[in-house]
Amino acid sequence: MSLSKQSFSKNLALLVSIFIVAGVFSSFLYLNIFHPVTTSTSPTSTIVEVNPSFISLDLEIQSSEGVSEFRQVAVIEVDDVDSLLFRIVDPRIEKLTSLSLSGKVKLESSNKTYEIDMPCILAVNTSCPRITMIIPGYDAPLTIESGRYLLTIMFSWREAKDFGKVSLRLLTRAYDASIVNLGSSEPEDTTNWFTAEGSTRSFALQVDKIEDVADNSGFGRFKVYAWVFQTVGEDVEMFRFELASLDTGFVKAVLNTPVEKKGVYYHVMLLIIARQGSYRLILKHPVELSIDIKVHED
Repeated sequence: MSLSKQSFSKNLALLVSIFIVAGVFSSFLYLNIFHPVTTSTSPTSTIVEVNPSFISLDLEIQSSEGVSEFRQVAVIEVDDVDSLLFRIVDPRIEKLTSLSLSGKVKLESSNKTYEIDMPCILAVNTSCPRITMIIPGYDAPLTIESGRYLLTIMFSWREAKDFGKVSLRLLTRAYDASIVNLGSSEPEDTTNWFTAEGSTRSFALQVDKIEDVADNSGFGRFKVYAWVFQTVGEDVEMFRFELASLDTGFVKAVLNTPVEKKGVYYHVMLLIIARQGSYRLILKHPVELSIDIKVHED
């Protein structure tokens, strides 16, 4: 009798095990066939962070001449009118004994495109003639309208020998300071703005602040408003501004800009973009006024 009970218990345990295994197997089939497990397969974007201070590039050169494109490698956000200057720095050459390298930067937004030629980036054991005219965006800052821009870089080369690689960095703001003309707009309220010493009811130079903290790109920003009363028989066609470093004494930026007339006043609105340091903003013409500003770290 005890033997029969023992056999029955074994058979019951075996039957329960079969049911458990069958249940687990059924659940597995249900989950994987009718409700399969999903995993993310989204590719990692090759676009670097917005407004990079520089972009690192490796250019493989396997022919005596050719073209290579780095498409949409960065995004540059321009909230207001801005100024950009592109320049190649820290070039490193591997194996190549001769090379003439040029490039082009292309900025594309939904409604605006800029193309900036960069002739003669590198010339190793060869000549590289270029036009003598100043190229905005390469030789001098280029004013950019607001927008979200995708940045593409194209390189072309010739007379390459002993094929190899070029590693370099592209600076997006290769300047210490820049003055951008914002046109005939004017501030809604200058109650809390700072006014240059010597300003009168007939002329004035004002800034929205005299100190700013450098942002992630390493620059501070100041808005400037200048106006001059029109004297009898005299028309003012141009204002001249200079921005000088108080640390070195060197002039970092110059702007000769036509001005708009509003009633009996000529006026202009500017944007100053500057790296960390102390500066003197000077209105040189048609009157002379100055005010000191400073950019510092947080």
